[in-house]
Amino acid sequence: MIHPQGMEIPKEDHYVAWLALLDLKPSLELLDRIALFLTNYLRDNGLACYVLGVSGGIDSAFLAALMHARSIPFVPFSLAIEGNTPHEISRAHDLCRAYGPKDISLSHLQDLTSLYAAISSRFQDVFSNTTRLAEGNLKARLRMMFLYHAAHLFKGCVLATDQIDELLTGFWTLHGDVGDVAPLQLIPKTIEYQLAEMLCTQLDDPIPLKAAMAATPTDGLGISPSDLEQLDAASYGEVEAMLREYFSLQHGRANGTLLPHDKERLAVLQTHTVIQRLESTSYKRQGPVVLNPFG
Repeated sequence: MIHPQGMEIPKEDHYVAWLALLDLKPSLELLDRIALFLTNYLRDNGLACYVLGVSGGIDSAFLAALMHARSIPFVPFSLAIEGNTPHEISRAHDLCRAYGPKDISLSHLQDLTSLYAAISSRFQDVFSNTTRLAEGNLKARLRMMFLYHAAHLFKGCVLATDQIDELLTGFWTLHGDVGDVAPLQLIPKTIEYQLAEMLCTQLDDPIPLKAAMAATPTDGLGISPSDLEQLDAASYGEVEAMLREYFSLQHGRANGTLLPHDKERLAVLQTHTVIQRLESTSYKRQGPVVLNPFG
């Protein structure tokens, strides 16, 4: 069942739907819609609060600041782990203190590095090899285990922070980045930055949010110095432009209207990391595949 204000993720070949989402425009109305969605979800499901992992990046910073500005109850946790830089940790702590509940304490600022090291070491006793990506996934799932445990104890639910750029490029960990409620998942990253700019004018202290907006986006897992490096793109605007062009060309292909030069352009796009990630991560966006017992 979908929440009245919720929306299903479009199917992979619903190109027009993806194009409409990628063409969203920032507005105070959209900012209000996100806040109202979050408020109503708690009320409609009898939940006490959201639990939010605060990384020091724009996504969690934006949601923390929005919930603070609109008096939406939430409990933030900064879960530092191997690979986080001191600047990331410092920004996360500043965000928790600025936008979290007034009784925020050191229990909300946890370093999971030693726990990760113990689990990773134990796993390496079983498996003869590992990779940086596998270790990054392990870190993400360890953090999510902490957040879900907290959500149960606080009678709340876990807030997801990914947006459409990450959704479409598979830039997230299954069972590691997917929470119960995803207010940003169908919103482009470039639009999120512009919404954050609008939100800054409504905050008593916009400095922590502005610091997160100015920071280099990273996965916080130590896989690479920046998210854009992994996507082989100069900006999120470039990522979204490629996605729009790809979906437009695929829509033309499906309708039989592609011209020869369009086919050539589509073939070129399919060699880029962004589109290769899109095409290779469809299974992640489909969720659990459930057998139809009726055949």
